[in-house]
Amino acid sequence: MKRKVAKVGKLRLSPNEETVLLKEEYERRRKLRLQQVREQQKYIALQIRQKVKQRREEQLHQLEEALRAEWQKAQDEKMKALEKLYLSTLRAIGEGHRQAKENEPDLEALAKQAE
Repeated sequence: MKRKVAKVGKLRLSPNEETVLLKEEYERRRKLRLQQVREQQKYIALQIRQKVKQRREEQLHQLEEALRAEWQKAQDEKMKALEKLYLSTLRAIGEGHRQAKENEPDLEALAKQAE
């Protein structure tokens, strides 16, 4: 009797049961691997989106800096042009007074001619 009890403790699976268990384990591992791959793909896609967003922000920042520099240069040129115009206008005011003094009629010479 002892022999039978010893053999009963070591039960073996039938070939069909073993095949079913192997298939279930294979499917479980396959699903787990698919989940891992999907998670990796999501992570990689997230990284790509972040890189694209960062690159876009850098390009916008560079464009902003370039446009700001161009605008500042144009403003400086306008300021210089207006300053030149202002100074030339100031000189013209003084020049007009000098020309008016030079063109004043010589009253003494006119009086002598009239005599």
